[in-house]
Amino acid sequence: MKNPKSSTKSKSTKQIANLVDASEITDRKELFWLKGKRRELDVYRVPIKLLYFNIENGRYADKMVQLRAENPGVDIDPRQDKWKEMIWKMLKGEYPGTDRDVEPFQRLRGDLLDRQQLRPGVVLFDGGVLDGNRRFAALLDLRRSEKNPTRFEYLDAVILDEDVGAEDRWRIEAGVQIGRDEKLAYSPINELLKIKEGLTLFKGRSNPEKEISKVLYGIEEEEIRKDILKIRLIDEYLVFIKKPQAYNEVGDVIERFEEAVKTLEQAKKLGTNPTQIQQIKLAHFAIIRDKLMDNWQMRKVRTAMGAGKAAKGKNEGAMKGLLKLGNTSQEFREGLASKSPNSKFKSQNQVVIDGFLDQMDAQEKADKPLQLASNANAHLSQLFETLQKGNLAKNSTFTERLDDLPAALGEIIAVAKKCLSAAKKLQAKSKTKRS
Repeated sequence: MKNPKSSTKSKSTKQIANLVDASEITDRKELFWLKGKRRELDVYRVPIKLLYFNIENGRYADKMVQLRAENPGVDIDPRQDKWKEMIWKMLKGEYPGTDRDVEPFQRLRGDLLDRQQLRPGVVLFDGGVLDGNRRFAALLDLRRSEKNPTRFEYLDAVILDEDVGAEDRWRIEAGVQIGRDEKLAYSPINELLKIKEGLTLFKGRSNPEKEISKVLYGIEEEEIRKDILKIRLIDEYLVFIKKPQAYNEVGDVIERFEEAVKTLEQAKKLGTNPTQIQQIKLAHFAIIRDKLMDNWQMRKVRTAMGAGKAAKGKNEGAMKGLLKLGNTSQEFREGLASKSPNSKFKSQNQVVIDGFLDQMDAQEKADKPLQLASNANAHLSQLFETLQKGNLAKNSTFTERLDDLPAALGEIIAVAKKCLSAAKKLQAKSKTKRS
């Protein structure tokens, strides 16, 4: 069917003419805010053979980050068949590390198989899919596998003119895709990357957070500010471990960064000196790198600092032990930056974390002295059994620490004697009152 409007439309480049002329106009319209004005744009049936995946920004930005990390120094052009095929597999969930994409892809594929396309996508003038990459991937899959492939050869979409600038593209992409009312929201890391992109676009504005909030439906300005702090800490962490821009490294630990930001902000409110704040930050980098704590355990750090309502839980001894992780040495940084799933410091850092958590647990049981004594007895009984067997002496880490054990046990004996003396005094005092 010949496009009835193509002869009257202004086409600034051959690419626009090719895509519009090759597409079939429909009677559907979509409203957009472009160049400060409300515009009504036509919806076309665009041949998918003329499209390419555009995952540089937006819902799937972490996938492009992953591709770049796996192919350093290589120009990744999604227009080329090699990369188009690879991105297609990513969106289907058939690429390593993309398992979570299987279910939404199959759900969308089934929906497109049963019904027509209900919501149009958005396509750039050169065929890049701004919104609708997963639909594009599902249509490719259906065209390859179904008996009636012609039904799946088109993506219903608006075609943007070439002069639509970066800011308007960001507004369209972010507004269409990130809004909290969307069924398939951005992943946490891609939402942060989209906000980061917005910060760059609106850096000249007096209140970039407000500009971003106006577009990201359902995300308040204050939440944007918190996300910005999170982004900055993530960037600092990735630089510290010598993996700048490797956002695929942090996709599953975003909530831990959220806890780290809260702790650092609380430290500032408490008037903590800059040196100690830096130690707290680096300790959290170590915690996040090797997943030494879960989100709930990380909240205990603020308790130990004596933050807010938790001031009664302040534990300077536990904090002093935790800050041993705040190591700034080059060796420490390189150790955290290793390609292996765990850093070479994980084992020794876990000992520090376990000590911190033990101290916090003991403090929580301060009003249960008999339970504390029973726990101490259980630990010492287990230690005695371990030492009697002696087979752990073959472990190099254990052997290195064995020299410190007698001194540590001596301190325990001294503390135990003090506890015994204090307990006897309280017992005598209690008996006198009762009599």
